[in-house]
Amino acid sequence: MPAENIACVKCTSVLDKSMIADVEVDLCPKCGGLWLDRGEITRLAAMPDSELVELREHLCGSAGPPPIPSETTQHCPACSSTLKEVVLGPVRVDYCEQCHGIFLDRGELDAAVESVRKKGAGAKQVLAVAAKATTASAGK
Repeated sequence: MPAENIACVKCTSVLDKSMIADVEVDLCPKCGGLWLDRGEITRLAAMPDSELVELREHLCGSAGPPPIPSETTQHCPACSSTLKEVVLGPVRVDYCEQCHGIFLDRGELDAAVESVRKKGAGAKQVLAVAAKATTASAGK
């Protein structure tokens, strides 16, 4: 996790660091988004739902629907590489192929965690498969 403050991918607010069990996550206080560094989605998926309650409570953000997907290129808040939108189960997440971080919009945590649990693999493999599937379907 970078030592400096990082900005939200969607609304550019400074993300707040929070500890959920032994996982440090970056939460957006404005839009309710969540930045997860490499492997953190896998670590969250390994936790029982009762331990994720605190994280869900922090992910309230402002009222209204989550941000609308955009064609605008987003930059990774951790390494400044370009984020790629990939499908992870029923949700589209912003994924960095360089540092393997992901950004979840408000309301996407449970679906993303459940997808990782069902795949039974590390987040890197799950997201790599999702990225390939998204690229293949875009080429058709």
